[in-house]
Amino acid sequence: MRANEIIDETVSTWLEVRPDLDLTVMDLALRVGSVARLTTARIQEGMSELGITLAEFDVLATLRRSGPRAELTPSHIAEVGMVKPSGLSHRLAQLEKAGLISRSIDPDDRRSALIRITPAGRRVADRGLEIVVAVNDELLHDLSSNERRTLLKLMTTLVDAADVDVEVGAG
Repeated sequence: MRANEIIDETVSTWLEVRPDLDLTVMDLALRVGSVARLTTARIQEGMSELGITLAEFDVLATLRRSGPRAELTPSHIAEVGMVKPSGLSHRLAQLEKAGLISRSIDPDDRRSALIRITPAGRRVADRGLEIVVAVNDELLHDLSSNERRTLLKLMTTLVDAADVDVEVGAG
């Protein structure tokens, strides 16, 4: 069964059991979640071809978009990359082992490190971004430019309304 068929069946069977509820919001949330899971899976597949995880790409992307000479602390990477600090240490270790980042001691705070993307890391981040854009373009290709702008506006409103800290993936 295709995702839309499964969601249609889920909503219709719930409506039989609970006709008193308006399940429109659940229907919408299931479809948004389905697209999000599919997008994440396809992007992760592309990242695995680069030898990194999606979470590791998020770190590289944060460093890459911060400029060619950027040196960021792990706490700054966690904050601006919207990643959880608890999982960052392992990611940094893996990226350093792969030669995609380098670490040095922060001269202003010897308890912390400064993280810098390497030339190899820059190439992987650039290719990773191309994968992210291609996957998203493929998934949204049936929408017109106008529909894409409308969806962007609606999703921006939804994210603002949620007003929660989230871990954002893919760039």
